[in-house]
Amino acid sequence: MVACVAIALTAPLIADGTEDGAANVVVRGRTVYREQCVSCHGVQGDGRGEAAASLSPLPQNFTTGVYKFRSTMSGQLPTDDDLFRTITIGIAGTAMDRYAALPEQDRRALVAYLKSLSPRFAREEAGQPIAFPASRPLTPESVARGRAVYERMQCAVCHGDGARGDGPLAADLSDTDGLPIRPADLTRPQLKGGRAPESVFRSVMAGLDGTPMPSYGDSLIPDEAWDLALYIFSLSAREGK
Repeated sequence: MVACVAIALTAPLIADGTEDGAANVVVRGRTVYREQCVSCHGVQGDGRGEAAASLSPLPQNFTTGVYKFRSTMSGQLPTDDDLFRTITIGIAGTAMDRYAALPEQDRRALVAYLKSLSPRFAREEAGQPIAFPASRPLTPESVARGRAVYERMQCAVCHGDGARGDGPLAADLSDTDGLPIRPADLTRPQLKGGRAPESVFRSVMAGLDGTPMPSYGDSLIPDEAWDLALYIFSLSAREGK
């Protein structure tokens, strides 16, 4: 899914609640996939499209059913809304562009087709989205509390004291395929999962499956994770970005 691929605006397709209707949505999703995604993600959805070798990071392998950006806990399948959100907003800093210009029904159909590429979706239920705490404003107090959480959870080991992705372990990290992977530079104005505090909270609590970034859902209470999210959210402003 890269920006150089033309977007074909099509008439919306609506499922009628029957098996045939659901099948029609998957068929439409396959058409959208072949128009928009195949050059990077490959015909089989295994991340081996013609353009894949020139991309870093490599395109997602949809056949595994393992997704980084989810609202569900580590090891669980993403929700349909998780997949829809990633398609819509893209993944900053990668070749995965945003596809908000595609009709919503085509994006929903694409979600259905992506799910058909992995047997996990046929045998497992999607997890329940994590609960969000009540939103609160970014204040010096919340930032200070978040900084304390950052230090207590030893985030600097990977992300560095300045949160630029240059911690002492950064150069030696790899993903589940054994490929090198760098921790996020948290001072960037756009993060891969989305820059809003809610997006950061989601990544902290759910983790990024397939990467060394674990879930902290069992280690932090929601209020602590929210303070951490607000601290991370503050970093790009603090850097003048």
